[in-house]
Amino acid sequence: MALQNILLILFPGFNTLDMNGPYEILQKANDGNAFRITVASETDLTTAQEGAIVKRDIPLDDDLIANLHDYDILVVPGGTGDPVAAQAAKVDGPFMRLIAAYPKLGCSSAADRKILLSICTGAIFLGTMGVFNDRLCTTHWLSYEELKKRVQAAAAKTGHKPGTVVAARFVDSGVNAEGVHIISSGGVSCGMDASLYVIKLKFGEPAAKRVAELIDYAWRKTEGFVVLDQKTKDAQVSG
Repeated sequence: MALQNILLILFPGFNTLDMNGPYEILQKANDGNAFRITVASETDLTTAQEGAIVKRDIPLDDDLIANLHDYDILVVPGGTGDPVAAQAAKVDGPFMRLIAAYPKLGCSSAADRKILLSICTGAIFLGTMGVFNDRLCTTHWLSYEELKKRVQAAAAKTGHKPGTVVAARFVDSGVNAEGVHIISSGGVSCGMDASLYVIKLKFGEPAAKRVAELIDYAWRKTEGFVVLDQKTKDAQVSG
């Protein structure tokens, strides 16, 4: 299989582990021969909530939004409340418009299926833009109530049923009507479990276990909810 392209988008005040946990795990898949990761942000340098500064690979702008089909996976990290709320308020900005556009891309076959993965409070952005309409989702436990408000507001605007916020390390809510896989993780370190789950989806469980072993991480793979398909309302613990 050819290298899969991952787009990871940043905003001022992002959490470093929300970025670096998934980055390292996905980068190590299949001995580094699975994914090519590209970091995008609206500014050349983006400062994390912890003070670390990350230089982007490419600009997050209208040109990137126009070429989103080049990316197989979109990873959206989170951060603390105020920076996330400030970014989510910019619904007409490139960052939020990109998040709204990605789940509408669709795919030609199951083999080409795209994945949208939110990490921690990155789910607030997806919830604001209606990505979780009529879907299960999760986020950091401190932000459950905020995400509930966001999904209810988004659903009210469009007449959809609001998403349902659940407590889990990660939630695979299945494939949307356009054929995009929607996955959300719980707080911070949960993004590592969700990223290993993405490797499992793409390359099988042995590949995910191998990465967990390489980074000496105890993968909590049985603590995520997996929706069987778009119409299934019950969830089961992933095996």
